[in-house]
Amino acid sequence: MKKMYRIGIATLIACIFIGFIISCGFGNDNTDPGPISRVSLYHASPNAPDLDILVDDQKINTVPFKYGYNTDYLRFSSGNRNLKFGPYGGSIITIDTMLTLEPDKDFSIFVVDEFEKASVLMLFDDPDPPAPGNAKVRFINLSPDSEPVQLKIKDVALPLTVGQSFAVASNFMDIEATTYNFEIISGGILVDELPDTQLQSGWFYTILVLGYATPPAGNTNVLSAQVVIN
Repeated sequence: MKKMYRIGIATLIACIFIGFIISCGFGNDNTDPGPISRVSLYHASPNAPDLDILVDDQKINTVPFKYGYNTDYLRFSSGNRNLKFGPYGGSIITIDTMLTLEPDKDFSIFVVDEFEKASVLMLFDDPDPPAPGNAKVRFINLSPDSEPVQLKIKDVALPLTVGQSFAVASNFMDIEATTYNFEIISGGILVDELPDTQLQSGWFYTILVLGYATPPAGNTNVLSAQVVIN
């Protein structure tokens, strides 16, 4: 069973980046692009500038890809694809990587780490559907300088996840579809909260921790959490 992709619930989802060519198959209107994969992109490098995105050397964004922004699922031709990122409007390429996209599959790709050593984290987004009345939640630590972090429900003793180091993602987990006060814990200390987070039955969510635990001088991207609807 395929999950349905939904856009909405502004209090939950990070800003959706809309300045994209939606299809990245690169055929014209009369050309069958062949097998399609769906790819969501997320900018999580806390000291990076706005970015350009190139797929097989074709720029796909028409406005800057900003820190903390993500896209809805974009249609990519399946197979081996070259993905590049560099400062918006410039000629420098900072990340140059090859991806293998399986047909009719869904993926999330995150730009992670400090910009001088940035890379991509690619995750597969097609788990089994949740049980009736449940949602599915995944937790990812994208803070490059944080101690391991855990996802916890307020006033519930047992955390939902173990301590996760930088660039480590949990599996999607079944959880009752209701409203939660989530907490982000590091070293037994509360570092951020996601109060009144409503989870819908049958939906899929990713909870991200991003930013700096200790920002460098002049950087205001402090450690924070976001909820993204997959």
